[in-house]
Amino acid sequence: MNNIYFISDIHLDPKNSEVTNKFINFITNKSCDMKELYILGDLFEFWIDDKYDITQNNLIITTLKNIVKNGTKVFLTHGNRDFLIGNKFSEITHIKILPENYILNLGESKILITHGDLLCTDDIDYQKFRKFIRNKITLKIFNLLSNNLKTKVASYLRGKSEKITSQKPENIMDVNQETVLSFFKKFKTNVIIHGHTHRKNIHETRLNDQDYTRYVLGDWHNAPSYIIFKNNKIELFDI
Repeated sequence: MNNIYFISDIHLDPKNSEVTNKFINFITNKSCDMKELYILGDLFEFWIDDKYDITQNNLIITTLKNIVKNGTKVFLTHGNRDFLIGNKFSEITHIKILPENYILNLGESKILITHGDLLCTDDIDYQKFRKFIRNKITLKIFNLLSNNLKTKVASYLRGKSEKITSQKPENIMDVNQETVLSFFKKFKTNVIIHGHTHRKNIHETRLNDQDYTRYVLGDWHNAPSYIIFKNNKIELFDI
C-alpha cells in the first residue's frame, strides 16, 4: 500500500448499477495498493441529507468503510452535487472531509486539489447560483424540509441545471485560464488536480520560466479515469 490515488465525478446513483459496480470493482481491486485515496467531489449524483442518503447508498458506504478499515486513508472534497455531505457521513465512514481548496505536500511535489467548479468563472450564472445555494440561510431553510421535498427540490434543480448547461457554449463550461493562473499563484504551486468539467486531460503551461501542469479527471459515466502519485510522479490512467 504505497500509492496515492485521485478520482472525481463518479456520480453514484442507487438507480445506476453500472457505475456503482464499476466503482466498487475499482475500489476493491486497487485497495491493496492504495495508501491514500482522494475523492475530488461529486462522488454522488446528489446528496440531500446524511441520515437519508447514507441509508440509500448503503452498499457504497460499506465498501468505503471496508477499505478504510483495511488501512487506506480516504479524503473527500465536496463537489457541486454532493456538497451537503456532512459530519455523520464522516463519522460512519471515517473519511476526512477537506476544504474546497487543499494543498498536498507529497515528496518534492506541492499539489493543489480542488473539485474544479471554482475555476469556471466564465459561467457567471453558475457562480451566482453556487453562492446562493451554499448560503447559510438557504441551507437552513432547505434542512427544514422533509426528505421527500428535499429530493423533489434536488431533482428539479438538477434537471434545470442540465437543461441550462446544454444551451451554453462549450467554452463557458470550461475553466477560465486567468483564474487557473491566479490559483497557481495564490497557492504557490505548479500542479493542480481537479475534476468537474468532465474533460479528462493534462494541460501544460510555461510562463515566466515556470512550468505549470493541470490534471483534469474524467467523469465515470463517459471517461472514467484515475490518477496515481508514485515515486514522485503523477500519472493519469483510464479505467
